[in-house]
Amino acid sequence: MDGENLTIQVLSGPQPRGLGSQYVEADSSRRSERTKRLWIAFAWAIGVLLFLALPTDLIPNPVFGREVPIRWWEYPVVGATVLLTFVWFAIQAPPMEFQKNGRLVGAVTLSLFAVACPVCNKIILLLLGTAGALGVWAPLQPYIAALSVALLALALYLRIRAARKVKTEPAGA
Repeated sequence: MDGENLTIQVLSGPQPRGLGSQYVEADSSRRSERTKRLWIAFAWAIGVLLFLALPTDLIPNPVFGREVPIRWWEYPVVGATVLLTFVWFAIQAPPMEFQKNGRLVGAVTLSLFAVACPVCNKIILLLLGTAGALGVWAPLQPYIAALSVALLALALYLRIRAARKVKTEPAGA
């Protein structure tokens, strides 16, 4: 009976600040960091959505117009690009990996050219003319879209691989 009272007395008293309390604080800090990273990823994904869908008129707006109707595959390409961008920023990468955002920027820019109206693109019109934009560029756009999503997936794979490599390396290495 005396041992039970001692146990209750020890457990009801203030807990020592040691290894266990630091673990709880570290876990809370990691959770907070993860939540912050997800909000940042969400903001970037929304930004990419607006970057792709507003000037291409996939989201109707009064500023931009479109001469060629939206094709069925443009929505999935934009959706995949936005989703992969979200995952890209949601993954915690090593510090040097943030300098490799050019992969993401290149793939997103390629997606923009893929889903844009072929005759609304001034660069394509200057290079190929209206007939070339409709006869040459428009048939190439689905392939460019597939290439852009594949490149973005490859960039994401490389980012995941780099993040895993850092987690598996010893602290002193």
